[in-house]
Amino acid sequence: MQPHRPHPHFNDQGTLDWHTRWDEALASAQREQKHIFIEFGREQCGQCRALVQGVVPHPQIAPLLQAGFVALASDCDDAEAPVEILAGHLEDAYMLPFVILADSNGKFVDGLSGAVNPLTLKRKLEKLTGAAPQ
Repeated sequence: MQPHRPHPHFNDQGTLDWHTRWDEALASAQREQKHIFIEFGREQCGQCRALVQGVVPHPQIAPLLQAGFVALASDCDDAEAPVEILAGHLEDAYMLPFVILADSNGKFVDGLSGAVNPLTLKRKLEKLTGAAPQ
């Protein structure tokens, strides 16, 4: 089994195993039959830090992400083309971080931009995974 990969910039308290390359995240999602959770931001972004350090390990968010998603940390200053294309599907996205949710085939499903509210993210994750609201 692959060792745990931390987020490249922020401490998520060991919540997720983070990929940093699109092709690796997509292959894992297909193999594990999971959605892809993409944190599209930058190291200097305070709201990106808040997402990874505060929202991702939140007790109502972490189990949903762990059960149904493969995580990808994507740097917007060195973005891969497939992630940029997915980001283009976010309506009115103008502030980092972009949270992009894709299916196991890499197709855009949903997303958020700017400061991420845990309740809003929780509802989106439950809707995608079919998890019963907690």
